[in-house]
Amino acid sequence: MDDPFDAQTLAWIERTEREGAPEGASIAQRRAAYEDMRIRWDSERPERMAVEDIALAGRPARRYAGGSQGRVLYFHGGGWVVGSLDTHDGFCAALAERAGCEVTALDYRLAPEHPFPAACEDALAAARALDGPLILAGDSAGGTLAAGVAVALRGTGRIAGQVLIYPALGGQVAELPSYVEKADARLLTSADMTWFGERWGAPAHDPRAAPLLADDLSGIAPCAAFAAEEDPLRDDAVAWAGRLRAEGTGAQAFVEEGLPHGYIFARHDSARAEAAVGRIVEAVRGFGAAS
Repeated sequence: MDDPFDAQTLAWIERTEREGAPEGASIAQRRAAYEDMRIRWDSERPERMAVEDIALAGRPARRYAGGSQGRVLYFHGGGWVVGSLDTHDGFCAALAERAGCEVTALDYRLAPEHPFPAACEDALAAARALDGPLILAGDSAGGTLAAGVAVALRGTGRIAGQVLIYPALGGQVAELPSYVEKADARLLTSADMTWFGERWGAPAHDPRAAPLLADDLSGIAPCAAFAAEEDPLRDDAVAWAGRLRAEGTGAQAFVEEGLPHGYIFARHDSARAEAAVGRIVEAVRGFGAAS
């Protein structure tokens, strides 16, 4: 079978695999490896970017003053177990500058020390504490939180849009095909998702952890959902956009060909990843212009 990745993307994947935590690593080792890798590779901020560490709804947060074209509340990825303000600092700064908007990133509580629903509660409290309308955004586990907040605040007019980047939305529980077709994908496997889910401890059918299973999505904010083709989570974004369109909400899904989970961090190394990030920026900019 042909390799689905071009040379640039494959080189980035192999580097990530070399420098990531080894198999069987403890949670502390996983966190340390992820933090070290992201800070070394992706911590550069645009010149003259005003960045401020703040408190938001009782949690640490970081605000990036990229412009006045919208206000983003960003939730980082990491399987609800790893990740921090620092792991996503470079990406959030770049998003703020390129979309011309204000980005506030939240340092929500992590499992297993703080199991479900702690992260969901932090995310919702942060959204309620900020002036709207807000653009909710997040990658991977952060996409779960963003979608969950969008469900909780549907019909309130406080949310201008959702920008979800390879989100986990309950597709594993719903047995979407990508969890089998891409079970052994590079950088994230279906078994990895099971491991993270066990540490988070969310009930399988709770819509805060699996927004795809929510009974009522009426009045929810419009959405742009981005998936990586080579990712067990691929079908979550597509299914989410489909459900929202069925409710009469504007929603688009983009499946990025030849990219793995985590591709926002490959934007400096892979032209394909950079183009995909450009589409994320345009989605944020579009919701900002409409808010």
